[in-house]
Amino acid sequence: MLKILFTAADLTKVTVAEDANPMWELLLSTYRLRRPEGEPIFGRWRRASRAAVPDSGEMLMSAIPPYGYCPDFLTPSEARTVGEGISTMVEAPHEKLAGDIAELAVQSRRIPPWLRRIGDGEPRELRRLATALHDYFQRCIAPSWPAVQRTVASERRRMQSALDRGGPQLLLSTLHPDVTWQPPVLHVRFPVAQELHLGGRGLRLLPSFFAHGMPTTYKDPALPPVLVYSIGHARLGSDAEPGPSLAALLGHTRARVLMTIAITTCNTSSLAEMTAISIATASQHASVLRASGLITSTRCGKSQIHEITPLGLAVIRAS
Repeated sequence: MLKILFTAADLTKVTVAEDANPMWELLLSTYRLRRPEGEPIFGRWRRASRAAVPDSGEMLMSAIPPYGYCPDFLTPSEARTVGEGISTMVEAPHEKLAGDIAELAVQSRRIPPWLRRIGDGEPRELRRLATALHDYFQRCIAPSWPAVQRTVASERRRMQSALDRGGPQLLLSTLHPDVTWQPPVLHVRFPVAQELHLGGRGLRLLPSFFAHGMPTTYKDPALPPVLVYSIGHARLGSDAEPGPSLAALLGHTRARVLMTIAITTCNTSSLAEMTAISIATASQHASVLRASGLITSTRCGKSQIHEITPLGLAVIRAS
């Protein structure tokens, strides 16, 4: 369990990331490549990306265990582009690099020699790592980056709506199924016992396309506080097919309608276009999903704007 302890000042400093974070998405995508969960969501991307991983990808994967601790310096939280993130990593103080690698050595049995040399202050190896990160991003993430940004933007709108309607209390209470808000502590399902005292620094919430399952954060409590969590409706492309469990529960077409609304807030006409069904059929399916509490629909002029609900996200996650 991760316990994030708030002060009154911290509640006024809860912020939502402006965009998808390229370094966190890069890191979490390497888990999706090597771990089996989320096949209905990530299967198509996983199959395409395994074939696209560059030769330097082996070096990169050896620095990121498929489970457990990963060096914090790989994910600078304020990076707006992958180039900016890699530059921040390369310019990190040697003490930070060495400390994170030492922590990895404690958590993992095997540390590749090249990574140990970075801990010893070898700049050539750090540049090699930077190149590996860049090449992997360009080959495996960049082709999907617009879809990643759109999906994260949809979740950000949901978060901002909760923040506008009920402040940080409502936002924290509806953030994620693995998160429970019991003021002044945010309880997060986590693989190890860890406490994070915000101490007036606030908390940055970072929804992630490639995250799956329980949220995560930095090991080092001195870093800017961030909570990275799965948005639960990540799909690459609006034509993505629902998993067999979701299709069996809702019917194939209705499941596709739910998945499409989860990808992006849309009106009925756009929904029909993205799912290749008639407007009347899209409206009918939306009505059933709305009556079941899986989506909400808001009148905007002559259109109805459909948006996924937390229950709808939970149904998708469970499938």
